[in-house]
Amino acid sequence: MSILKDKSPNRGTRPGVSAPMFCALQALLLTGAAAYGMHRYQTITAPRLLPTPSNEPLAVGPLYDRPDVVSDEQLVTILDQLKPRLRGRQPKINHVDHALRFWGVEATFTDPECLSGVELRELLLDHRAFAEAWGSDVRPFLIPNTSSDADLISFRTKTGPASASHYDHTIAGLAEVGTPLDYPVITPIGERPLRAAVDYSLEKFSLNQGEYEWSTLMFLHYLSHERSWYSTEGQEITWDRLADRLMRQRLAQGVCYGNHRLHALVMLLRVDAEVNPILSPEMRSQIVAHLQDATSRLVKTQHADGYWDGRWPGEEWDGPQPTSIEGPFGPTADRLLATGHALEWWALAPPDLLPPRETVVRAAQWVCNSVSELSESQRSTYYPFLTHAGRALSLWRGKFPHEVELPESTSSPETPETAAAPDPEPPADESEN
Repeated sequence: MSILKDKSPNRGTRPGVSAPMFCALQALLLTGAAAYGMHRYQTITAPRLLPTPSNEPLAVGPLYDRPDVVSDEQLVTILDQLKPRLRGRQPKINHVDHALRFWGVEATFTDPECLSGVELRELLLDHRAFAEAWGSDVRPFLIPNTSSDADLISFRTKTGPASASHYDHTIAGLAEVGTPLDYPVITPIGERPLRAAVDYSLEKFSLNQGEYEWSTLMFLHYLSHERSWYSTEGQEITWDRLADRLMRQRLAQGVCYGNHRLHALVMLLRVDAEVNPILSPEMRSQIVAHLQDATSRLVKTQHADGYWDGRWPGEEWDGPQPTSIEGPFGPTADRLLATGHALEWWALAPPDLLPPRETVVRAAQWVCNSVSELSESQRSTYYPFLTHAGRALSLWRGKFPHEVELPESTSSPETPETAAAPDPEPPADESEN
């Protein structure tokens, strides 16, 4: 084999560039690079104006009225069993904010052990009510932040029974029950509007934080008019990016076996379709495909009795789930948690994301039977995730729980556990939602 050699007289030469021209080109490139670097630095370090939230939150209602899922009699029975019997000493705050999200501020009860919706909200937003229930020696739930120019408010989180279970859970729940941002909040050092809490959450939000579910819901209720904004870290926040974060984890990861992320994705679709087109067509398609996949898995993994547990995703794309997943309250609690949450996000989902009729009916009937078989002590212990089950059943009948007429109480129930000394708290990220 021979190798042909180029014998051209111009081989190995190229047009000459004079030294002055070369230096000028180098200087031009360096100047451009320096200018771009300065621009990027100024862009990243420039003060960010946070978005302006709407005073009134969005109202997103139920889509279905399905008596085949739960009858009128069953619904009344379950809601009566899940009334917020939280009056007394030191009601756990994660029970209170779940009860408020469940029942709404409109709820009233004849049962003297129950707190009304107004009283539930007062416990969260009026330090005087909190101190009366918990005592003056307990660290306050409302934390006024005066370190910046603005007077902001945060909610104590993940520090025991006098705090919320998850970041932005309380503010998202307040939004879901229609609390406006000019609502007065009584902190230990004075009054602030609720907007001060939303502003704090916006200031602290990061795309690298651990939980996105409740922050996304809060943003949807108060910021659906915004297409994008920048965090104080200089990160551009878009609805597409939030959706991508929600879909990035394994299906069952996160609180309540991943169901809160699915719920937030459903709400993104609802707002995009009914209020303001906040998603790109490509991201909307991805969300639909993600939720349809979740529904398909739930259909395949439903137990013959109608429930699910933490193994609901089955074989995931990055490997099988462990053969045993059990929370600190045991298998019955896990099944109620997983099943109630799935029924809740389905109750709000568009029809193309729903499973076959028999899947929903079997799950709802299992919930009705299982809740009725619980002792009063179990209902108290499981209360946070039972609120999701009860709310789901009500939504399947096209109503919010406070719109269902309950029978008048004729006698006082046994004293709720919240009136006694608080029992040990399991890890919030494993058992609470």
